[in-house]
Amino acid sequence: MSQQGPDWIEVASTGNDEEAALIAGLLKSEDIPCEVEAPSGGSPWPENLGAFGFSRVMVPPDRAAEAREVIARQKRRYRHKAVDPESEPPDESA
Repeated sequence: MSQQGPDWIEVASTGNDEEAALIAGLLKSEDIPCEVEAPSGGSPWPENLGAFGFSRVMVPPDRAAEAREVIARQKRRYRHKAVDPESEPPDESA
């Protein structure tokens, strides 16, 4: 059952349903309510057909900035690990 309101906004989009689900899982782990609008859920369009094929991660407007920061922080951690897999990511709590 969807809890998404009509005013929820997109904080991420991807051409891959699984990636959208991972992003949603990350946000939910931070207690940020979110929903995925996936094209494969009954859309007549193929998933790889431009913007019609994008899965969108939606959040309430008052949590959008926080959600975007969580996503950006995770991307920084991923990039850091990709550059130097043996090192620890920088401590962002300082």
